[in-house]
Amino acid sequence: MENLYELTAVLKPKERLWSYSYTQMAVMFCSEISYRRAADAMNACLHRGFGKEIKLRTLADFMETYGSKISGHVKGMAGEILKENWFDAETLTPLDDAAIPENVLKPGERISGADDAEHLQKVRAVVEEINSQRECDAQIKRQELVDAVEPSASKCCYISIDDIGVKQQKNTRKDGGTKDGHYVENTVIHVQADGKAYFLTAVSMREAFAILLAFLLNNNLMDKRKLVFLADGAKNILSYIEACFPFCEHTVILDWYHLKKKCKELISSSIKGNKDEKKMIIQTLLRMLWVGNVDESIAFLKGLSSQFIKSTKWFDELTSYLDRKKPQIACYALRKSLGLRNSSNRVEKANDMLVAQRQKHNGMSWSRDGSGALAAINMVILNNEADRWLYKNTISFAFPKDKTA
Repeated sequence: MENLYELTAVLKPKERLWSYSYTQMAVMFCSEISYRRAADAMNACLHRGFGKEIKLRTLADFMETYGSKISGHVKGMAGEILKENWFDAETLTPLDDAAIPENVLKPGERISGADDAEHLQKVRAVVEEINSQRECDAQIKRQELVDAVEPSASKCCYISIDDIGVKQQKNTRKDGGTKDGHYVENTVIHVQADGKAYFLTAVSMREAFAILLAFLLNNNLMDKRKLVFLADGAKNILSYIEACFPFCEHTVILDWYHLKKKCKELISSSIKGNKDEKKMIIQTLLRMLWVGNVDESIAFLKGLSSQFIKSTKWFDELTSYLDRKKPQIACYALRKSLGLRNSSNRVEKANDMLVAQRQKHNGMSWSRDGSGALAAINMVILNNEADRWLYKNTISFAFPKDKTA
């Protein structure tokens, strides 16, 4: 009953009744529907009449306290794990390379011996098959992209990262006040390895990366594995990846959907012509990018007749964008043929389940603590850790046995 006493010690005056069943019911309703509807549903289920009903504000405060405690526990656990593995919890960098376990600094050979030969033979065969079906300017040419392809998903840990913003509450509420347009940004991370998945979230990218690094260390996910990051190309995400993981083998892949979407948007703003002409330009460009030929795609664009250029500003932005993203543009055709991931869509789905489905509705606005608390509650639910947290006040911080990626 230690957890019961610990929580009741911080209950507010109107939170007179607390029990495991009450909390389970509150979490079940509040993680799915608005606090107002959740309060009405709980009052109906518990037969609470006038004067005894659960108040909306009381329920919201209770859930914020509950979720904030989860976030604090995860943050504290991450700090301890980083400290145990000789990492600075603030800078997320190694304190002493000599003291870091060998499995972290030296993840080992990706493959060796017969496996290596078999992999190379398979890759060469796939490359030849793809090139035989494509014109010269859209064939696989970048050998570094071929060499970077992982031998199999089992030798990698896939990490998808994204931010999702919800409307932020104003500090003060005044009639006739103007909208400030501020958002609370939740960072969501989906980790996949060995057919298992785990979700991480925090209302701070630095804190989210600290939790991610601790999770990888706690589960030995850098031990003879290659880290493969999939993201939408946001600068802050790339900066944190490079700052936090320079010591281990990793690859950053620009999600194909976001690359295609961005190119179409910039072409729409910079290229003119009839429908068929613009369609031809888009198809040619994407055919080159599908095999990772960034230089050829830029040369193709710069070789277009001036009659097709609608805006030099956006045209230059398109070529600059491709040049900036070249290190993250993969050979998507080869990866698809080998059954490897090209998309960060798993974190897009995680965004929906952790945040959007509950928090992004008309008229809703959130405080930083309130938004993060609900996301943390959904995190333990999706990781099959809700009961462990409720009864034991802890989480395993490991892949659930029956949760597949």
